[in-house]
Amino acid sequence: MPSLRVNLSSRVRKLLKPSNPQQALQPVLEAMSNSVMAIDEKFETRSNGRVSVEIKDLGSNNVSVTVEDNGIGLDELHYEAFLEVDTEFKRERGGKGVGRLYWLDAFRQIEVQSQYFDQHGSIRRRAFKFVLEDEDQIQDISPSHDWLENQTGTIIRFRGLRSAAYIDKFPKQAAMVVNHTISEFIADFLSRNSPMITLSIETEAGAITKADFPKDVAELVAVGPLHAETVQIESIGDFNVTAFLCDKRASRGMNLKHALHLLGNGRTVESRKIDDLLGISDLEHEGQEELRVHLVVASDFLDARTAESRTAFTIPEGELAEITRSVVTSVRNSILSDKFREWDKQRRFAFDRFLADQPIYAFSDPDELFVEQVPPTATTPEQFVRALSVVRMRREQEREITLGNLVGSLVSGGNIPENFSELVQRAAKGIQINEMTSLAHHAARRKVVLDLLDKLIRRVRETDSGKAGKHHLERTLHSLLVPMQMAGWDYETVERSSHDLWILDERLTYTAGFSSDLQLRRSIKGSGSEDRPDLVVWDVGFGLGPISVPYGDEDVDEIEQLQEIFIVELKKPGRTEYGSNDRLEDQLTKYIRELKAGDVESFGRRKIRVSHDCRFYCLVVADIEGQLKNGELASWEPIDNGRGRRRELRVMNTIIDVFEWSEVLRSARDRNRALLSMAGLSLRADTAFERKKDMAAE
Repeated sequence: MPSLRVNLSSRVRKLLKPSNPQQALQPVLEAMSNSVMAIDEKFETRSNGRVSVEIKDLGSNNVSVTVEDNGIGLDELHYEAFLEVDTEFKRERGGKGVGRLYWLDAFRQIEVQSQYFDQHGSIRRRAFKFVLEDEDQIQDISPSHDWLENQTGTIIRFRGLRSAAYIDKFPKQAAMVVNHTISEFIADFLSRNSPMITLSIETEAGAITKADFPKDVAELVAVGPLHAETVQIESIGDFNVTAFLCDKRASRGMNLKHALHLLGNGRTVESRKIDDLLGISDLEHEGQEELRVHLVVASDFLDARTAESRTAFTIPEGELAEITRSVVTSVRNSILSDKFREWDKQRRFAFDRFLADQPIYAFSDPDELFVEQVPPTATTPEQFVRALSVVRMRREQEREITLGNLVGSLVSGGNIPENFSELVQRAAKGIQINEMTSLAHHAARRKVVLDLLDKLIRRVRETDSGKAGKHHLERTLHSLLVPMQMAGWDYETVERSSHDLWILDERLTYTAGFSSDLQLRRSIKGSGSEDRPDLVVWDVGFGLGPISVPYGDEDVDEIEQLQEIFIVELKKPGRTEYGSNDRLEDQLTKYIRELKAGDVESFGRRKIRVSHDCRFYCLVVADIEGQLKNGELASWEPIDNGRGRRRELRVMNTIIDVFEWSEVLRSARDRNRALLSMAGLSLRADTAFERKKDMAAE
């Protein structure tokens, strides 16, 4: 009966070509792996085995590689397997039967010599060239190696790179060869479960590099091997994990600090960076610093899904990522937990401080958030925000969907679930928690502003009138309340929404139409006045003026006239001297006459007429001391239990109130304290305004 023929040239041509130096070195690593397997068959312990790898002319296209071992040799059984393409002879040990095909793809010349015992116990030799031809790929040659008596082993010589892919990607530097060799056999090297492998590399320029394994790697191990409990991942499988803490040199050439090595049939198939999953940069053990974590992972699941080239797994990236995450989490919480305890304690302190400063993110149990939602690398407020923002948004969406479905069931007359009441209560509780955290965030932010205002007022009072920087402090105080030189009606200006006028009056919280420290001629059509009121407000969204939606999102009703205007004058804290030209009433009535005489600028450069009976409310914030107290304000009506003064000008439909800075601050704090109480916060300590160090900086 006829049999299928193997087109070897075509088979080799279709092999996966290397895309990086590690894959280009794979044919050499395959020869080394064969040597290790041959040693396993000869010796009870690998430590009796020897593998010598000699590379010359590295960096040239004519590079030569010799791999020699003292294993069982290429006896009849192994030789027959060598002759069979895609043999399953070494299947139980992970052999794919294609390693020598990669030799043909990579190198122009391949020579094999071996000495072995035959089935009768007699010593035999075998030598041949392995060539890429459709027929007669094995070409016998005369043995040339001087073997010792009764010595067994195999020598494989490669010379000259064949294809463009290997010429382009084959390592050009000795360090790269050393690092890739370590990566390939790192599990055996770390645990000292390896034959003695000597690596000698000479570059085209004559530089020589030597390495001895497993010694050069094993001596870098500070702690290990540590065997973790089997990691069980639902719907994927069980994984055996061994951990090592190593000197940082063990990670050289890997572009990472901490690594997880996924084994396929005992060899490293893929090394994955786990720096982000571990979080901590360096570990310490008994005075040894800058230690790195190396995890070795093996399983039947990985063995069965190792690709033919043994450089990749036939596993979706999502499953590989889940394996990596689960293994690292398990190790972090078990055999290495003592190494991370202090680090996690510092992170938790930083996280709790963050929640205190930003309570809007305390939408769930802090323990749950920290363990399940915050990545191990997160140590700063910015990183915490990135981790929690999406979670918060999704939870809000889920609650909205739940309530929407419940309402839909009620409206449509559909079936009401038995746990309807429970679902409603759960959704309502979630909304309540969200509202409370939002309120807490709002109140906490307001408290910081008020603490800053308090310090600014004190600082300005303490500054002598002639002292340098006085005007700077006054401008800062004004700008804290509302930006200076700013027209709030200019909806193309971002600063329009940055004011904190709620400090003066809660009705001003949502104001959109205002003029801050601008000449009246810029806000009033027909006015030529150079006077600059500290603040003129003619719109508070849905309150004072005709603007139905702030910031110009809708057309202005130009027919409706302004019925109320708010004017604010801010006097320097600590000021006591007021002359005859500094009368508050004269200053404010001058502003009012200008406003009544013209049209006020609004959104879209439109003008709005001030009503003839427009009511003006004027607020002056000043320290009621000295000439102001004993002069102009002496005849004014006391208000608010004597903490303020009022002057009513009926003819001009105007009320002027004067309050001290301390009273404005007290009133704002009382209002905010109510918000804090509703949000379940106290935050009575003053805000510390100094730069805080984060853990990364420390």
